Amino acid sequence: MMSQFAQLYPYGLIRYTQSTFLELVTDTEVHRIDFVGKLSARLQRGTHGPVSFHHDHPLLNGVHGPLTSLMARATPYPLLSVPALLAAIRQELQAQAGEWYSFAPATWSMWWHRLAAHNVRPDLTRTGGIILESVPVSVAEAIAAICAEHGVETYWRPAWDRFVSLSAAPPYQLLLIGRNYLIARRFFVSTLIGNSSAKLPPQFLKKPR
Repeated sequence: MMSQFAQLYPYGLIRYTQSTFLELVTDTEVHRIDFVGKLSARLQRGTHGPVSFHHDHPLLNGVHGPLTSLMARATPYPLLSVPALLAAIRQELQAQAGEWYSFAPATWSMWWHRLAAHNVRPDLTRTGGIILESVPVSVAEAIAAICAEHGVETYWRPAWDRFVSLSAAPPYQLLLIGRNYLIARRFFVSTLIGNSSAKLPPQFLKKPR
């Protein structure tokens, strides 16, 4: 239903938001979008832009499996290149996230913010410790290769998935409205009829803000 809605109304303005719903103004109508099981969101009233709905998207990679955690294995010698290793890890995470790296604020729902940077220190390889928690397997593979270049031996462990339970809970979905986003399990849309403010001025459709 939401996919069809986004096709019919490809541009909108956020008029009002609450913890469980938002009101979206399109070029002809005002719609109410209710959501259930919200995980993460950034919704700013008065902002507008293209509307799209996704079941599969880079912003969902950290909430859909398979996920893993990357651990450092303890070794008898100290790690001398901590700053260089951290810089290389952060650069790779940014490259993996691509254009979405700066899209959303720092939040656990975005896997590139799951670097346990405080654990990467000179004695990391003596004590071992987690480097990345609950990230896509492909990301763990790339960071493991970087760690190996710096003399850090790593291993993976299955991650406790805080997002996807073993029950029949529906997967998370993503609603994008310009620079706004909402990740939730279910969405329901209805049209608010007879609202004279529904018709937007021509400049509304020109450029997102």
